[in-house]
Amino acid sequence: MSAVASPQMKGAGPAAAYMPVQVEMLRHLRQAHVDLYIQYEGNGEPVLYYRAGCPLEADQSDRLLASGVRQIYVRSDDFQRFASNLLETVDANSETEAVPAAERFAALQLAMAVEIEHAARLIDCGPYMAVADRLGRELTSMLVNNNVVPRDLFRLARHDFNTFTHITNVASYGVLLAERLGLCKETEFEPLAKAAILHDIGKRFIPASILQKPGKLDPEERAIIETHPQRGYEELCSRGDMTNEQLMLVYQHHERIDGKGYPVGFQGEEIHPWARMLAVVDVFDALTGVRPYRRSATAADAMDYICKNAGTHFDPEMVECWQSIMAKS
Repeated sequence: MSAVASPQMKGAGPAAAYMPVQVEMLRHLRQAHVDLYIQYEGNGEPVLYYRAGCPLEADQSDRLLASGVRQIYVRSDDFQRFASNLLETVDANSETEAVPAAERFAALQLAMAVEIEHAARLIDCGPYMAVADRLGRELTSMLVNNNVVPRDLFRLARHDFNTFTHITNVASYGVLLAERLGLCKETEFEPLAKAAILHDIGKRFIPASILQKPGKLDPEERAIIETHPQRGYEELCSRGDMTNEQLMLVYQHHERIDGKGYPVGFQGEEIHPWARMLAVVDVFDALTGVRPYRRSATAADAMDYICKNAGTHFDPEMVECWQSIMAKS
């Protein structure tokens, strides 16, 4: 098997060989196990900040944040090693101190990045399913019954254009919204998280030239991309190890309350509650994430869009709940 490359920062320019990491993650490290970099100017080349092996001071992240630095950079070739070490350290620290769930999520998101990106590119969906199983368990254990504030999660989550970013964000938001809505029994959160991780599995059949097109899709391209819920549903149905609830989430997450969604045009109560819930957080993450054709929206602007489309695109009760819990701090 060939070596798996680390995910790259999307976009052109010198920084494409680096991966950004939230500065807050340095709080958990006492030593730089790989070289760390800082980007001082726009799209300029990141410059060396700390060499591998150097000790990190306890207030390192606080001083960087105070000076306006929000991200450090790690070379893409070093990313997996950095992320794995970070998660191991966070897990070890959580045994002796209270590590906020949002920070544990951010570390998990980094550590799973390479595995998710690799699995998403394989023809055989088995490895992707295995990743979804494991990640679903981790997210459920981390988030359910822990009074996690979604705004904290949003602040530390990544918002770039990588597969691992979108599916981990959507799955975590979905678990939190489902918990607040009382949408699941205690035993259903893990299956819901797994389905949310798999919600875009059908995009594996869509050409990258369409998924990453920097401009507006033409009608033919739009028709192709709108096949992904059906393609994902059919692939998962053929396996026989998914529940009806999970399959409906994958199949119907692009349906709309007013019947103008796809792939079928279901409306209102015809759309499964798990799919109606996921539609809210899926669009929220899509709007607040960077895309090839636009900049990211703020959480407030994304929430405003979702509220304006409650009752047409989205379930009004679920929008109201998401708005309420995102307002908490």
